[in-house]
Amino acid sequence: MHLPHFKYYAPRSINTLNTLIENINGQAIILAGGTELLPRMKMRLIQPEHLISILKIKQLENIKIKNDKKIEIGATVRIDNLANFFKANKPFNAIFQAANMVGSQQIRNMATIGGNILQNTRCKYYNRTLQWQKIMPPCHKRGGNICYAVKNSKRCFAVYQSDIAAPFIVLQGKAEFLFNKNFIQKPVEDIFTGNGAVPFNIGKSILIKFILPASEDGIISTYKKYRIRDGMDFPIAGVAVAIKIENKKIDDIKICLTGVSSAPVVIKNIKDFISEKKLTDKLIHEISEIAYNQAHPVENIDGDANNRRYMIKQMTFEAIKELIGSYEK
Repeated sequence: MHLPHFKYYAPRSINTLNTLIENINGQAIILAGGTELLPRMKMRLIQPEHLISILKIKQLENIKIKNDKKIEIGATVRIDNLANFFKANKPFNAIFQAANMVGSQQIRNMATIGGNILQNTRCKYYNRTLQWQKIMPPCHKRGGNICYAVKNSKRCFAVYQSDIAAPFIVLQGKAEFLFNKNFIQKPVEDIFTGNGAVPFNIGKSILIKFILPASEDGIISTYKKYRIRDGMDFPIAGVAVAIKIENKKIDDIKICLTGVSSAPVVIKNIKDFISEKKLTDKLIHEISEIAYNQAHPVENIDGDANNRRYMIKQMTFEAIKELIGSYEK
């Protein structure tokens, strides 16, 4: 398969990028690592008239620790560099684990954090060749009114499969965008629509960087991933957990799922559930059951949906036990 025709641009500054987008007529797509975008273009799932590479913008490729201890991560930081930066960092361990499990080493060398978090949703009825598209009536994601995965559905259930978004959400990360020459920040969890056909609510804004708050004492995190092939596949279920421990008790807990819906699933009401309760295996099982009940995968990617849901419960239990064990050591 070959790429469709397009016009290519490679601005060297954010200002030039902004001006370029303002002046382009027609569909323009941002290119970073290209590990997700270019295969979709080859399959003719997307055929932009203009392709704008942001890899030459030096401002976007750095990780900085600010004076207030916040961490800023440029949109084009490579996944491998992200993993190396957070290695042996207990509060942000979930980011290291997730980044280290993205694809293969070759993919991690090329892919960027921005591309990983803003990757498109997937479905075995959508991610098909042009020949398939010509045979089958278009689904919701291709502009039609059919869902092949969920009968009579009025919306698209294509699956969001980023490894890195869930850890950023439980660690309260924010994303910064440029829109009409203004910089706008919003929590990572707020950039998603929950609709697989149009997964992001960022419009024509340009992703600039991510911001992580300064780590607090007692915070530890981890990430668990379920996939078909350990060496390279996207998660068909994933769990990120962050807990804050004070006086040998869990003061706060955040859980986010990936690979089981059209957006990351933030598990609700966990903090109130654990309030004033002694941490036992029974309580951890109950928390895992809550995560299980809020996961609703469908049969539209690899792996049985019921098994993927069960794995959410299993990985949530393992993640919390692992965190408690690492804190006590």
